[in-house]
Order: sequence, then structure tokens, then C-alpha cells
Amino acid sequence: MNLHVPIREPLLDVRDLHTHFVTDTGTVKAVNGVSLQIEAGERVAIVGESGSGKSAMAMSLLRLLAHPGKVVAGEINLEGHDLNRMSERQLNDIRGAKIGTIFQDPMSSLDPVMRIADQMVPPIMRHLRLRRDAARAEAISWLDRVGIPDPSRRIDAYPFEMSGGMRQRVMIAMALSCRPRLVIADEPTTALDVTIQAQIVELLKELTAETGAAMIFITHDLGLVARFAHKVGVMYAGRLAEFGPVGDIFARPQHPYTQSLLDTIPPVDQQERRRLAQIPGFPPDMKRPVTGCAFKDRCPGAHRHCFEEAPELAARGNDHVAACWLPEGLGADRTVERPLVEPLAPTGIPGDDRVAVEINNLHKHFTGRSALPWRKPPTVRAVNGISMRIRRGETLGIVGESGCGKSTVARLLLGLDPATSGDIFIDGIAQMVFQDPASSFNPKMTLSSIIQEPLIVTGWGTRLEREDRVRELLGQVGLDESYMHRYPSQLSGGQRQRVAIARALALKPSVVVADEPTSALDVSVRAQIINLLMDLKQQLRVSFVFISHDLLTVSYVADMIAVMYLGEVVEYGSADEVFHTPAHPYTQALIAAMPIPDPAAEAARVQTPLSGELPSPLSLPPGCSFASRCPKATDYCRSHKMVLKPYSATRETACHYAN
Repeated sequence: MNLHVPIREPLLDVRDLHTHFVTDTGTVKAVNGVSLQIEAGERVAIVGESGSGKSAMAMSLLRLLAHPGKVVAGEINLEGHDLNRMSERQLNDIRGAKIGTIFQDPMSSLDPVMRIADQMVPPIMRHLRLRRDAARAEAISWLDRVGIPDPSRRIDAYPFEMSGGMRQRVMIAMALSCRPRLVIADEPTTALDVTIQAQIVELLKELTAETGAAMIFITHDLGLVARFAHKVGVMYAGRLAEFGPVGDIFARPQHPYTQSLLDTIPPVDQQERRRLAQIPGFPPDMKRPVTGCAFKDRCPGAHRHCFEEAPELAARGNDHVAACWLPEGLGADRTVERPLVEPLAPTGIPGDDRVAVEINNLHKHFTGRSALPWRKPPTVRAVNGISMRIRRGETLGIVGESGCGKSTVARLLLGLDPATSGDIFIDGIAQMVFQDPASSFNPKMTLSSIIQEPLIVTGWGTRLEREDRVRELLGQVGLDESYMHRYPSQLSGGQRQRVAIARALALKPSVVVADEPTSALDVSVRAQIINLLMDLKQQLRVSFVFISHDLLTVSYVADMIAVMYLGEVVEYGSADEVFHTPAHPYTQALIAAMPIPDPAAEAARVQTPLSGELPSPLSLPPGCSFASRCPKATDYCRSHKMVLKPYSATRETACHYAN
């Protein structure tokens, strides 16, 4: 089924694509009748929750599905040639030459024991029919274009000798070096810091515009979609629920699922702080047949027809289609209909000035091993003299790039690492919520045993008292007692994170340290966890240390924000002030790099991504640690260290020229 009528033959024309995974427990219909068209030079984002079929659809286009996946029906026409009818040998001539691929984790697709040259040069020789010297020169040229410093030397480096941002740039260079007509990018920026992410997105925009290549960009970050895409496809249960121009999708979404996804995003303007909308229930099990609309059980606007017949994609405007029986989805005033979107209670605890955590001049240095016995071993200064206070019932957000010391601070607060010097005072006890709860659970233990573990270790109560405490904790995080006897493998990602929070609350801590607790979650589940944390803070008067690279989420949940750079706090103050009127150039760069989930606002922004990467903590610069990347830096900055000083009544900053 065509989604729009092109002026000319589209570059990619996918018709009624079906992809199945045949397993011992049933057939998973991962892609269930997808049709779309992409023109040359178009950037199309594919969004949706985990399990919606995004990656399966993209890998189906290349026939690179992991066993036992198989394309069982449909056409994949690239410049008029059906890839689904080609042999493996014919496809090998297409892959790389006509279709380039950028994966989420470059280390999983780059060979760690092969030099970059050995991975880039042979494909260029094959697809562009160049001699080795010419192919090497072409590879060096592409490394230079993607911003790799000293490319003629770095081409002979191994992947492990490069940072994450540089490895992703190498992946982009490899994907584009054979001049493909279509590039498939599967979550290419998920593991990157916001500053590196901004660099990569701008680079992809420039290079695709320069080469005329089309791009399929798979992501769960709706802010990136607003910044990058021309069109958006929203997938649910293996099908396209909606497809259209990015401006229309964000301004006038027509499918209830799209509307629900957009409602879960924390607002940029938080003058009226409201609870985030939550999507109830879970996506359907794709091993079972779906009758009617796949979204009906989670849709507040579902009616009888939705349960009887699945809607087909129908026109909703210029190049805009949606598969919904309701003429405008939930309607323009959809938030009024959602009972979970009510004003938040005031943040913090009014009148409670008790200090829950006090950090004074904290240092943490790690001593490495020297390759030569007569040389002094290197010292990594992970945390370099920070001081902060957290009041009772307050949330401190800590932000900064990878390697800035955020997680080291978390480990010091929990006593997992001893401080080199400095003091930490905690009024009560601190507990931890990890980024990936599955890795911190014993998969052979029931949830009751997992939550009871800290109670047992500390000798808390009798067996019956501990079981009652587990029921109470499950209720606090929104789960009933039927979950007590389940195992981690029987839970969704959001449910596992709820259990992790319940375990952290078991000993009634005064402080909970949450290290990237929402980064691995879908936007719909993230909204549930954010609302839960906000509720628990107000109900239990718990202080939170919320560590994340997601600035929009931090600005929403935090009362105070500490911006870290190279082991130091460069700006510290109220969340509203730091987010809306940043004073330090580094804070300004972080917020400028943050994608805004509004295509019109993104189009109006002047994108000047922060260049360079963090200096090595093995050799700290004598002056301001940010001077090597700061557009305002002077010789004075490079030679004189700056410490935090008052900037306003509720803020401090470490900059000679803060404004």
C-alpha cells in the first residue's frame, strides 16, 4: 500500500513486508505488513517501544536477520530492484555499495584485533573498484570528513585505542565510504553523551545532504527525531501506526499511540509542572493473533469497532497517514482526558532545612600500574575536590559527559569506594538504584527473596515481618503481592526497575542514589518510573541523587543540579536557574546540545556542537579544565584555576567570565 504519491519513482519502495521468527514456543510476527516509500535524500525516523518491530524491519531490508528470522512476504524495491528476490551473492554486492549500515554499538561491529585500515580499505576496493593505494586515500579522506584528528595516522589504529565518539565516527565513515544510496542507522547515538550525540547528528545531516543518500534512522529519542528527520514512521506491534512529515506528526498526531508517546516527554517549559502521561498496559504478545486494533487495550478512546477490525492506513493530510478508526485520534485536547496528568505537588519539603547529605572537598584518585617498574604509576583524578549539600526530601541531579566523575561520586556516597580525601556526611543510610536492574538481580531468586535480601543481611525482623515488608514495598512501587513469587525473567523492563526501587527502599533509607535509572527504558516506561520517583520523594521524604545524561529528565525531576566536568563541579544551583539561564560555558554547551522534542524549535536553533573531547584525567590542565574546548577561553583561563563562587542567591559557578 503506497503511503503517498511520489513525483518520481522512490529510492526505496517497501510493500507489505512480513518478517517472522519461528521459535519452539511459537511464531513471532515481528513485522506484520509494513509499507513505506523513501525518496532520495530523505531522512526518515522510525520510532516505537521495544518490541515494536523497528530493528527487525530495518534488518529485513538488508536480509541481515538473526536466526531464526526470515522475510516471509513482501517486496523491498531499491531503485526498482526487489532485494527480496535476490540471492545472497547478489545481496553482498548491494550491502555496502547501495546500502550502508550504522549500528548502535561500534565495538560490536568493529573487529577489535584489526586495524581500521584493514576494515575500511577492502570494501572500498571491492565496491568502488580502486587499487589499494587509492582505496586507502579514499578511506583517509572519509575519516577526515567525519572529524577524526590526524586521519593518516589514526587509520592504522585499533578500535580499542579510540573513544566511543571516535569509534562511532569511524562507523559512519565506513557506512558512507562506498557512497551508498541508502543508509540504515539503528540507534546510532544511544550510548553517546549529549555533546557527542549532537556532533554525530549534525555530521549525519551534513554528509547525507552532501552525498544525496537517504537515511532510515531508528531511535526512541523523540528529541533527536525533531532535530534530524524529514518524516517519521511510528511502529506498534509490527505495523506502521502513523507515517508523515515530522512537523505534522509532532504538531497534529493522528494516532492515539503517537499522541501517547508525545505526552510522556517531560515538558521543556516547566512553569506548570505536571505529571507525565503514562501508557497503561503492555504491547501485545506477537506470538498470538491480534484481533482488531493492536493498541485497543491501551487506548482510552477505543470503541467496539476497534475490537472487531484492524484499521488500515488512511490519509490524514498531505503525505500523512494513520491507522485509526477515530478521525483525529484522541483529539487535540487529549491531555484533559488522561486522569494521570494532574499538577505535581511542590518539589522538595517546604520548611525542612535539615541536611541529608553533606560533601566537603571530596577527592578520589585511582592509581594505575606502570608498564616500566622505574616509572611512577599513573594517577587518575576521577573526583577532584567537590562540595555539595542535599536537604531532606530534595533531589540533586548530577549531569556531565562520560568520564566526568558522576558514577564515582555515586560509589563514594554508598561507601563502595573509599575517598582519597574529604568528608561525606549522610543523615541515615544510602541505597542504590542501578541503570540495569537485571544485572543486579540473581535470576534464580524470586522477587520476594530479592527484595528481602537487604533485610536478611541486616537481621531485620522475623520471616513473617519481612514478607509483610515486601508486600508493603511492592504496593509502594505499584505492584501487587502476586509478584512476590515471580522471577526477574517474568518481568518487563519497567517492572524490574520498580522492583529495584522497592529493594532500595527496604531499609527505609534517607538517601537513594539513582545512576541512570531511566536510560535503558522506553519513553513510555520512563514516564512511569519518573512519576514513581516523584511520588516516593513526596510520600517518604527521601532525598534522591539522580545521575543522568538526559538533561530534560534531570531538569524535570531535580530541585538542584550539579554540572560536573573532569571531576569538578563547574555549576551548582536550582534546577530552574541552571536549566533556563546557564552561566558556565560548559553548561551552556550541554543545554545547547540537548535535543528539544519540537521540530519548529529545532529548526530555529543555530547548531554549533561542542567540539573536542574530555582531556585525560591522567594529566589535568593547570588552569580551567574546560579551557581547551571553551569558545570564551583566554590565556588567563588556561593558567589560573577557578573554583565555585556565588553567582546568584541560589547558584554557584566556576568561571572567570560567567554570564
